[in-house]
Amino acid sequence: MDRGRIAVLVSNDLTFDQRVRKTCAILQRAGWEPVLIGRRMNRADAVSIDRPYRTERLWLQFHTGPLFYLSLQLGLRRALLRLQKEGGVTAVWANDLDTLGPAVEASRRYGWAVAYDSHEWFTEAEGLKGQPLKKAVWRWWERRCFRAITRMLTVNDAIAEAYAALGPTVEVVPNVPERLDPAQPMPRAELGWPEGATMLLMQGAFMDRDRGALDAVRAMVHLPELHLALIGAGPEHAEAGPLAERLGVADRVHVHERMPYDQLRRCTAAADVGLSLDRPTVDNFRFSLPNKLFDFLHAGLPVVCSDLPVAGRFVRDEATGEVASHAEGDEAIAREIAEAVRRVLTSPPDEDHLAEVAARHHWDAHAETLLWAIHQPG
Repeated sequence: MDRGRIAVLVSNDLTFDQRVRKTCAILQRAGWEPVLIGRRMNRADAVSIDRPYRTERLWLQFHTGPLFYLSLQLGLRRALLRLQKEGGVTAVWANDLDTLGPAVEASRRYGWAVAYDSHEWFTEAEGLKGQPLKKAVWRWWERRCFRAITRMLTVNDAIAEAYAALGPTVEVVPNVPERLDPAQPMPRAELGWPEGATMLLMQGAFMDRDRGALDAVRAMVHLPELHLALIGAGPEHAEAGPLAERLGVADRVHVHERMPYDQLRRCTAAADVGLSLDRPTVDNFRFSLPNKLFDFLHAGLPVVCSDLPVAGRFVRDEATGEVASHAEGDEAIAREIAEAVRRVLTSPPDEDHLAEVAARHHWDAHAETLLWAIHQPG
């Protein structure tokens, strides 16, 4: 069935956004022709990436602050106008609040169906902590955009409940992996990981403040026999190496840049325990259900998770690892993480149990819900 082209909008550089990649795969199988539009982080980057559909990466002069968001809105509007002139577009899909405005405007102007997928609780994100004016502006913008949509997607029930209070019908598509054959573990020698050592792993495309990378490094002081790998980017990722040096654990902390998903799956399969250690400093973290939890699950890794209402409950209810007891202060948090790691290594969940849980949590199980999000605006 040929449903026409669907413009899929993101504010990142496309390469590492696995949720968007999986969304486009579902859309393509359902008869849509995705046109994925994001941005280039460096002017020298290619204007497209290798995908089985058209991709465009816009170059924006600004990368942070109000001028970035203004240039993003203008860039996406111009890109959608070009697509309208080309013809064949019947729908537009916005990912997160910073792309919803252009999507709603294009839907109204061109008669396209519209879909909205909020990957996080945008107005409660870490970047807006202590910024009441900025938060008020984004909340105003959100309410304004929501007048044009009647349904949306988000990543877990807690965030869905918050969004439903603003009016739209909200369904949940969690950040779960596709159902794939197990990845072949990458040889540890290629990663610089020692053979025979127990490897802890934290991964994240963007390790923002309070996402737990530095807490994981501090915990290594209390786990002298273990090694830690961090794979990703972001402020805490950048600070992890220097912190490890200061604490005297640098020889057991391995910091890697973020990598393509297929390679990341092989790295995950080579580890022993996965870490998800968000602090509850903002509601977006407090009520998150990180995709890394499911990536670890599908790789057969037990997890150590911070004691949060959604993520911690998932780990407890599904018995996929241990939850670190709540603590205040860097040192106390590090000790609780270390104790939880010892518990999971002493009594790990059964591999068959992890496989059974993984079989219930995969992307294709949510295909129907994902397609439901495409609707004519109210």
